[in-house]
Amino acid sequence: MAVVRSVKVREGTIAVPGGEVWYRRMGRGGVPLLLVHGGPGYPSDVLFEAFEPLAAEREVVWYDQLGVGRSGPIEPSLLTVDRFLDELAAVIAGLALERPHVYGHSWGAMLGLQFAAERRPDWSSLVCANGPASVPRFEKEVRELMGRLPGNVLDRTYGRELRGETDDPDYGAAQEEYMRACVVRTAPVELDPQLMSLTTFRTMIGHADYHVTGTLKDWDIFDRLGHIQVPTLVLGGEFDECIPTHLADIAARIPGAEHVTHAGAAHMGFLEKEPLRLEYVEIIRDHLARIEA
Repeated sequence: MAVVRSVKVREGTIAVPGGEVWYRRMGRGGVPLLLVHGGPGYPSDVLFEAFEPLAAEREVVWYDQLGVGRSGPIEPSLLTVDRFLDELAAVIAGLALERPHVYGHSWGAMLGLQFAAERRPDWSSLVCANGPASVPRFEKEVRELMGRLPGNVLDRTYGRELRGETDDPDYGAAQEEYMRACVVRTAPVELDPQLMSLTTFRTMIGHADYHVTGTLKDWDIFDRLGHIQVPTLVLGGEFDECIPTHLADIAARIPGAEHVTHAGAAHMGFLEKEPLRLEYVEIIRDHLARIEA
């Protein structure tokens, strides 16, 4: 999808608990769409280029969470869910985003779900994209999914981690096989390592999505989803590591929520090649239009 050149682009920093985060605003008018990236520890850079055409019809805003990308550093003691929720609130308030649509991807979806359930925000809608409501359940489901992949991928990754054999050259090859099957199926994932935070990822996740040893290992908000009063789209991929039945159960617990499975895509539909990438954004565009209608 081509980058939109005719809309106004503004960048800057804004104060949040613990430091300052970088943001980008594209376009103007309409109900704003705020994009909350995943990880934790991955930046928004590159990930959200697919959404830029939406700036022709509304303002599209995204930011790098503290500690990653172009945002300031973060003290490890501040790597808590509550601080990231406060950060999200500070971004919305500081940028004066009135009744925004909030799209959260993966870890960003987890933040969106918890924020909507606990803080009852005045959002136009929430898009919970490719993100779980229970890390223990998600971790178990990912391992089961990997166990069905050809080539003994589960033992070559998770098994080696348990045995302390991650220096085996085949460990990286098996990780790539897992990524290609469950994360992005049709395009390479190219993230600048200088913009990532291994400290954030290791602290909150640990080894990997299928082997969570960090502070998120017991995170579960399934019992709070019924408190969400924001119109919600739950979106995932056919081959997503966050499997369709997990996402369907999320939607079933949120009053009036819609669940859509993106055929042919995995965990990062916005990074797949066309036409999958275009389809992913169109699903979101249609959701925004229906809500506003």
